[in-house]
Amino acid sequence: MSNLIKFPTREQATLCYKNNCVTVYGGTAQFVNAIAVTVVVVSAIALIAKALK
Repeated sequence: MSNLIKFPTREQATLCYKNNCVTVYGGTAQFVNAIAVTVVVVSAIALIAKALK
């Protein structure tokens, strides 16, 4: 078994609007990622509900 090199990971999220971007780290990044996942899930549910009508 080979030795795996483990790199510390830093939670981060980059938010962009037009040409302005900002990168957030830590708890704020986790919060932003949670909102993004929630938006995707809700959008998918809405599309499925619309298709089933």
